[in-house]
Amino acid sequence: MIVSNIPELFLYPVEERGKPNQERIVILVNETINLGQYGIMVGYAGVNQSATPFQDNLFWFGNGVVNKGDWIMLFTGKGEPKSDIWLDAGTKIYSVHWGRDKTMFTNTNVVPMLFRIDAINVGIAPVDVPQLSIGKHA
Repeated sequence: MIVSNIPELFLYPVEERGKPNQERIVILVNETINLGQYGIMVGYAGVNQSATPFQDNLFWFGNGVVNKGDWIMLFTGKGEPKSDIWLDAGTKIYSVHWGRDKTMFTNTNVVPMLFRIDAINVGIAPVDVPQLSIGKHA
């Protein structure tokens, strides 16, 4: 997969690779955006900043507005999301957690892939079939 530019976010190299509870993906916010359109995949690095995504390795940030100058720290381990104010810059640092039991980026050929969702089609939910009531007497 060839990488194209996502100027509203800048993806830094993974910090603390292979260190449990410290390994993290660092992102600088360059424009005020809703993170609901963005996520991270994991892939195998290729040449010229290309990568091939691995199956079943996707993190969606969820809806939430971040402002220009904010930082996102996506830790690969478990933890509670939080935000802190960076007093020197007057911006926020958001810490979110992937929830993995093990580190993901010990191998330097494994890289994060930031993506933006521009459109989605959602399948129509099927009509529920009648269900028996359990525990109720007629």
